[in-house]
Amino acid sequence: MCVIEQTKTTTTVRMSNRRWNRLMNLDKAYRLAQTIVHSLQQIEDAPALSKDEAIATLRAL
Repeated sequence: MCVIEQTKTTTTVRMSNRRWNRLMNLDKAYRLAQTIVHSLQQIEDAPALSKDEAIATLRAL
């Protein structure tokens, strides 16, 4: 990777397509992991449902 230009707010780099694709895959995995962590936090904060309440909620979907 080679830095072409750098300002206070942006950095322009040159890299191979392979490295760019790898970077995009890592970014996608990071975003998915953030979504999973956020979902797990919501599950922990949600009130527990009885069996009948859970079935009614699923049927409402």
